[in-house]
Amino acid sequence: MEATRNLAKMQIAHLIKFAESFKGIEVHLYLNNKYVKLNYSDDQFIDILRKLQQKEVKEVFLHHEDCKKIMNRIEESMSAQTFYDPKTIDEQRVESTEAAMKVVKNLINQLGVDSETVKLLTTINGRAMSLLSESPTLHAFIKRFKKNCSEEFLRTILTSYLMSLVIDKFPWKSDPVKEKGALAAILCDMLLEKEDFPLIREWEKNGTELPERIRRHPLDIVAHLNLKRGIVPSETLTIIEQHHELPDGKGFPLGINSSRFNQLSCIFIITQQFIEQLFEANFDFDKRLDILNRLQKKYPTKNFERALDALITVVDR
Repeated sequence: MEATRNLAKMQIAHLIKFAESFKGIEVHLYLNNKYVKLNYSDDQFIDILRKLQQKEVKEVFLHHEDCKKIMNRIEESMSAQTFYDPKTIDEQRVESTEAAMKVVKNLINQLGVDSETVKLLTTINGRAMSLLSESPTLHAFIKRFKKNCSEEFLRTILTSYLMSLVIDKFPWKSDPVKEKGALAAILCDMLLEKEDFPLIREWEKNGTELPERIRRHPLDIVAHLNLKRGIVPSETLTIIEQHHELPDGKGFPLGINSSRFNQLSCIFIITQQFIEQLFEANFDFDKRLDILNRLQKKYPTKNFERALDALITVVDR
């Protein structure tokens, strides 16, 4: 009984990521109201963990001292430049919400944001999620999206945080305005599947055709959210409706031109595109000026210029 009290939870995803450092440690499962020690040799370590993952086992139990060593190793890795190494595959970057938030915090730190501002950004994002939890239907959509599209969910968090920082550069800034942007980031793609996002990225690069279901998804989301008007503000709906539009009128779903863009939509699109291209650059923050130059060419109109100017003051440090 004493031995079981010395066990602590550990996510299997973390063990797999750092398996080379921790082969052979004692791993226990909690089955039928008791702890069961796994038997394996070092060369079977990853295989057994992956099989457990396939069975949707997310957590195992380790001795506290082993757990502490692994968490220290994770902490070091998430704060090190090697975490942004191009050889790090996307699935490893976002194995868990904890790892995702480490990515967020490290990016925010690169922007030179102080800890109090980071806390405020986290609070704003948390309030948006809390608001959505008032609707069981919306909460279920977001939970499903987070599970099926974990990397995309990470991008929504980053977009939400960066958009809040950009809004701070405008005289009309306020926490309620930032929350409207955070809601848009969380909700704008909630009806899409994981396989839809590569198609959208291909369209952004080469103008390839998109299935009508994807082209309509902003309108479908807005139609669904219109039933929740007490929860979702009209400004958030406008951002969602416009988040795939382009100033030359070649975007979707409505093909509007630059004169019809809401300023919040411009900020959202610019920040979302910046995060998108930062992902493509494997989190190499030194490439931010190249990204900004590309965005200036793609979004040359006045309302987008204001958003870009604000973004530049945030990221060009």
